[in-house]
Amino acid sequence: MSKKYKVHPLLLGEAQVGCILDVFWSLTTDTSKVKVPVFAFLIEGGPDPIIIDAGMRSAERAVEIHKLGPHWMPETMSLESQLAKVGVKPEEITTCILTHLHYDHAGGCEKLPNARIVVQRSELAAAAAPMGPRHLDIGSRELFYDRKDVAALVDTLWDRVELIEGDVELFPGIDCIHYPNSHTPGSQCVYVDTADGVVGLVGDMVRKVDLNVKKAVPPGLYYDLEQMQRAMRDIAIRGDIIYPAHDPLVMEEDKEKRIEALSPEKPWP
Repeated sequence: MSKKYKVHPLLLGEAQVGCILDVFWSLTTDTSKVKVPVFAFLIEGGPDPIIIDAGMRSAERAVEIHKLGPHWMPETMSLESQLAKVGVKPEEITTCILTHLHYDHAGGCEKLPNARIVVQRSELAAAAAPMGPRHLDIGSRELFYDRKDVAALVDTLWDRVELIEGDVELFPGIDCIHYPNSHTPGSQCVYVDTADGVVGLVGDMVRKVDLNVKKAVPPGLYYDLEQMQRAMRDIAIRGDIIYPAHDPLVMEEDKEKRIEALSPEKPWP
């Protein structure tokens, strides 16, 4: 029998982004910009705490390197501060699972001195040698991968990096499911067995549950549209509650409202 874990959102920053990121091919009339959270997630209930994603290296690099809009990461949103709110120290975390390696997910790994870092092999390969054109107004040649994050993973952190290939049950009740060529070449989602059901920690595979999962409209950034559509369906089937990395509804204080808003309708055709 698998364990029943508890998932805590960690608010590790905020970013101003365009609503066109919510819809594939930017097929939306909503051209406004909104401030969205940058979440990581702490899992408790096992022998040691586990973290899913690690936030960004700095808000300044997001603007300077990736040519994005304003980002914020005040001290209250630092990894250390957010962990302290739930009574955990960075050195107590023994596993960090990365959904993918974009700058706002893999920037804080060096703050976790005792964590093995779990990532899909195909994702590290894509991050190390991204196929981005040299001339982009947004995103840069690196396609939202931060060279410093990648350099750390293949050098100073290398002894603690665990490369996996495909679907893996890391612990009883915690599964990594690989969705190749979806949001990124090696994106994975982490499904966690909790008292409220299976929580899907989906990184950027989903931006808004209502739009991307319930209405089956894939989000804006992906590699293969058909792979992304299949992934949306699989996420809807596997997860009872979906926690995207940038959906403010994750922090809804009313538990009943939060679960209703973030629960997929299944199955959808």
